Amino acid sequence: MKCSKCDRDAVIRIPYANLYLCKEHLNEYLEERVERTMRKYGMLKGVKRIAVAVSGGKDSTSLLHILHRLSQRLGFEVIGVTIDLGIDSGRAYSSRSVEVAVKNFEALRVPYRVVSLKREYGFTVEDAKRGLRRPVCSSCGLAKRYVLSQVAEEEKADALATGHNLNDMAQFVMMGYYSGDVENLARLEPVSPPKFYSHYKIKPLFLTYEKEIMTFALVNGIPFMIESCPLSWRVGGTTQEAIRRKLEEMEEQIPGFMLRLVETFVNKVRGPLAEKYVREEEVSKCKVCGRPTVKGRDICSFCAMRLKLAKSQGVSKVS
Repeated sequence: MKCSKCDRDAVIRIPYANLYLCKEHLNEYLEERVERTMRKYGMLKGVKRIAVAVSGGKDSTSLLHILHRLSQRLGFEVIGVTIDLGIDSGRAYSSRSVEVAVKNFEALRVPYRVVSLKREYGFTVEDAKRGLRRPVCSSCGLAKRYVLSQVAEEEKADALATGHNLNDMAQFVMMGYYSGDVENLARLEPVSPPKFYSHYKIKPLFLTYEKEIMTFALVNGIPFMIESCPLSWRVGGTTQEAIRRKLEEMEEQIPGFMLRLVETFVNKVRGPLAEKYVREEEVSKCKVCGRPTVKGRDICSFCAMRLKLAKSQGVSKVS
């Protein structure tokens, strides 16, 4: 098929918009969509420096490239952040992920930080899998949130951007409805205002389909990791996987279904939920790291995890 906007061959069909787009017009379409999303939801308000969390996957690497393009026109700075989580499993998974992230940073000449969980905090995600009685992705998520926020703070970023896409958001919404976890649903938002740190957390791709991001990465030759984390193949069990498949089937039958679902949730449902279920939490300082934590807790969740791991490894304290 030909592009709907020119005579070049199309690289993608976008059913909900009834469009066929070539490479150039796909790039233009996604840049405009991300900019429009960021403006509508206040992701650019007062923002001069954005830290982009890059795992090496298609979403985060594409986000880096799109924000880099927008930064040149809109006048904000971009800094890349990636974490070496120490996941090996015989595949050198983390080291290859870091290599891909750095390749993208250097290709764009974007300043970046690489943080080694083992070197800077004394453990890896594989250590957490062996030493803690909690799901490994829960430990990994806690570590990533802590480290990314800390780096964003140190780099004086106004916002920390992650690569959550529309498919992810639709899945989160439906899982929240399914489980009845109204508190987490109430906190599911594209822009999280500063809580413990001074920067916003933003999801610029939350209204962009996974297929569009994948096509953008492929046609632009963006390096990214194809394989998923070797520790997470059972994460979420069959329920999350089934819900995501059903959402994508609904999208095939009703183009724009996931987009409408997420927009309706964010624009009309989340606010009333937040008013009822979200309470402002007072802040105190963690006695171990000195960083913010919920008042009433002497130790933040991250340091509590580090202490448990240290104890399991025969270490009396952490620094």
